Amino acid sequence: MGATGRRNAPGGRRPRTLGPVTKDPLIGRLVDSRYEIVDRVARGGMATVYRAQDRRLDRLVALKLMHPHLADSPDFVARFRREARAAARLSNPGVVAVYDQGSLDGVAYLVMELVEGPNLRDLIAAGPLTVREALGLTAQVLGPLGAAHRAGLVHRDIKPENVLLPADGSVAKVADFGLARAVTEVTQTTTGNVLGTVAYLAPELITTGSSAPCADVFSVGVILYELLTGSQPFAADTPIQIAFRNVHEDVPAPSLQLPDLSERVDALVAAMTRRSPQDRLADADAALTRLREVVSALSDAELAVKRGGATGSVRTQEVLAANAEAARTAMLATDGAENEPDDVDAPADAATPGAGLRTVSLPIGSIAPDEAAGSRDGTTRSLDRRQAARAAGAQEETAKVARHSRRRPRRRTVVAAALLLAAAAGGGAWYFTTGPGRTVPVPQIAGMTAADAQAEVEAAGLVWGAPTRAYSDTVPADSVISSSPDAATRLHPGDAVTPVISRGIEQKTVPDVVGSSQDDATTAITDAGLSLGAVTKTYSDSVASGMVISSEPVAGTTVNHSSAVAIVVSLGRQPAVVPDVTGMSVEDATTTLEAAGLTLGAQSEAFSDDVASGLVISSSPASGAEGYYHGDSVDVTVSKGPEMVTVPNVAGMSEQEATTALKDAGLEVEVSRVLGGLFGTAHSTDPAAGTSVRKGSKVTLNVV
Repeated sequence: MGATGRRNAPGGRRPRTLGPVTKDPLIGRLVDSRYEIVDRVARGGMATVYRAQDRRLDRLVALKLMHPHLADSPDFVARFRREARAAARLSNPGVVAVYDQGSLDGVAYLVMELVEGPNLRDLIAAGPLTVREALGLTAQVLGPLGAAHRAGLVHRDIKPENVLLPADGSVAKVADFGLARAVTEVTQTTTGNVLGTVAYLAPELITTGSSAPCADVFSVGVILYELLTGSQPFAADTPIQIAFRNVHEDVPAPSLQLPDLSERVDALVAAMTRRSPQDRLADADAALTRLREVVSALSDAELAVKRGGATGSVRTQEVLAANAEAARTAMLATDGAENEPDDVDAPADAATPGAGLRTVSLPIGSIAPDEAAGSRDGTTRSLDRRQAARAAGAQEETAKVARHSRRRPRRRTVVAAALLLAAAAGGGAWYFTTGPGRTVPVPQIAGMTAADAQAEVEAAGLVWGAPTRAYSDTVPADSVISSSPDAATRLHPGDAVTPVISRGIEQKTVPDVVGSSQDDATTAITDAGLSLGAVTKTYSDSVASGMVISSEPVAGTTVNHSSAVAIVVSLGRQPAVVPDVTGMSVEDATTTLEAAGLTLGAQSEAFSDDVASGLVISSSPASGAEGYYHGDSVDVTVSKGPEMVTVPNVAGMSEQEATTALKDAGLEVEVSRVLGGLFGTAHSTDPAAGTSVRKGSKVTLNVV
């Protein structure tokens, strides 16, 4: 799921359109005094997505609220919160951004970037795509996945529903990193609880639960197959049958359904969906490189191939047209080195006739420059037969002139010039092939291990210079990042080539920020060369408000310099309102208080004519009282029922004595005199003596 538009489903199932018949009680509610819920976007198996207005930053966001019935499951809560931490570690335009995290009435929520537009599932269902469009969309998925893999994260739930296409034509976005988990922390899924949608799961995730970047590559390969053909590779009646086929059958070539498809695209799908992880493309970067090689080798006609059937909806065409530039950039993006020519021409002086030779000024005669010119690679050519004949003719003509002239020194000069020219022809060849004018190209050593690169340089007759070392996010440690001079530059044998050797990805240590204020923690994290990730705020009984409870990764962990550190900040003790527990049993009162975050305190008993025995008469503090917090206790007074007394035996007493005895017993007395009460003596009572009655009951005293 993720920050979605109205058509993008949470969790991993197709969204259910929510009609206006029943109003969601959360619509209009203000969350965390900041996010006003505007309307409900979609509902999935794990959470509901709402469109909300961030009042603080005045922007629309997506608020993803976990279903209440899952709130008691630690596994689901951890999985839900892991989405925020995973996405916060990535800073890539192709990943849905996570802004905030918290809880509403005890139910966890995330606040994310709102992406208005369809997802890949909508695009597949709407109509056929060309090979160019399918490869362009696939390249946009591989880009952010490559960033995740370099950060040590595996998504594990790549499918069309989790690829969102912004309506503005910006790059496609990968959502729902809730299943992602650091490869260095956990390398296997929970036994018996394989996550993700089965049609896109790599065989090893199904059989052993092991997850690696190549598992995501398998999922993207299945998506590419579906973009090309409009259907998944395997069909079956139940998910378990599809899983069985994933494990035991190779993904068929898409050209079986698309006969005009280039075999290069078939090979790409096969390389991404090999059943054995060792035979599959290792990660998203490797898959993207292979995809770009395929695109560069395909003709326009091959890129325009698409399956038969409908031409696609108008909406589909609009989305693809808007996305065209992002797709082109994703398919064709290269670094600067790929744009450099493979060979560099020799230096200008090496191509100049007679380069490196002393210039000779001839006093008389004329010899065409090309007769003494060297080849473009610096080797001087020998005079051909015509040049030799011409030179001999010139010498003969000079001899004739000399015989009829007295100027002998001039003849000697011409002969000397001819000899020098002959020497230049032969000497130039030596100079540029084995002499001091010889040059060799610097070999291409970028990406090689230092040992292999040194052997390559020395084999070319060059010297391995003192290496410098630098960190690199892309070149493995102890491999060559670059060289000075650059590859293909021509040097004289014995010249030095100075390499830059990778130290690998720069590592940083997570500082200890627990107990610090949020501002101090932010400063400490940035001073450590890391970035602040998601800031989650939650209540704490032990950490003061505004102070950091924990960090992820924990203090002392060594991480890549590009990593983000997420922190949990305390809101202080969670306020609680005392509920009304009067009339409840002690057990029910305890449950009600615990649900409100409180505990049952001292119990006292009292008689009550109004409250049955065993039920709560009152609480202290009384219901509705404020200023109390989670964990505080509430005292209760429990009823013993009405107080009972026994009617005393007053027979034979005087009327006055009997009346006093009954009143002392807590009874009301009504005197009935028989025959006028002539003797003034108590005869009996009604109820009779020994009867148990409520205290305060009326008793009739019969006096004779």
